[in-house]
Amino acid sequence: MARQRRELAGKVVAITGAAGGIGAATAGALSRAGAKVALGDLDEDGAARAAQDLYGPTLVRRLDVTDRGSLVEFLDATEAELGPLDVLINNAGIAPAADFASQDPAMIERTLDINLLGPLLGTQLAVQRMLPRGRGHVVNVASLAGKSGPPGLVAYAASKHGVVGLTEAIRSELWGQGLDFTVVMPGPVQTQMMDGTHEVKAVKLIPPSEVAAAILEALRTGRPEVYVPRSLGTLARNGLLLSPSVRIRLNRVLGVHKIYTDVDDAARERYERQMAQEAGMRAPGDA
Repeated sequence: MARQRRELAGKVVAITGAAGGIGAATAGALSRAGAKVALGDLDEDGAARAAQDLYGPTLVRRLDVTDRGSLVEFLDATEAELGPLDVLINNAGIAPAADFASQDPAMIERTLDINLLGPLLGTQLAVQRMLPRGRGHVVNVASLAGKSGPPGLVAYAASKHGVVGLTEAIRSELWGQGLDFTVVMPGPVQTQMMDGTHEVKAVKLIPPSEVAAAILEALRTGRPEVYVPRSLGTLARNGLLLSPSVRIRLNRVLGVHKIYTDVDDAARERYERQMAQEAGMRAPGDA
């Protein structure tokens, strides 16, 4: 028997990395569906701008997902102002493109801290609030890179594989206790993360609104795994049936291996500089 679709109106939803891209698009879609939305981001001004077009009760806070205390403050404020937390969407993430052998170790750590430690901490804190109520939903935004391994994004792929594992493990651990856990795996999305990357005819960029729509559908249905577009799920599953050498050769024939290795440094500089500055590191190209 099909699951009954869940109503989103009145639900309290907290979103990390909500200043732009998937996070901002999801906040807008949830607001239009009648949810009460809390937006957290290191870029608090950007989150505030994203909140300007939302309907109904909203909350904006500066949030560092690598800092447990910052996450606690964000969720405490959400519940104090909007009500008990129904949904947490762990969306914050970065994607530095680099040759792994020479990549700055500090940026590798930064990638793992934001992309994997952040969802781990957020999921634990959300579960602690949701378990006593016997209800709640955690959505972890991973990537197709969480099932595959694109060259040029080694640290990113490692972090997203971790997010997939985190979601699968916590779902199994808390099975039957009223909580839902969804992992979202989009292909390349039309956000800052793709600035300066190599265009490939076989790979079409996905608008953030399409990912947002898929997240809302998962919240309504409880779907545990979401690929965006859905056809990627079939490709990913079929791809795993191939040997690693065949997958690598196929990607080279399609040119997929160049997406993050043959980048336009000038076009990507702003995004890479922003990541470095947020980490307190020297930006690429600085003396």
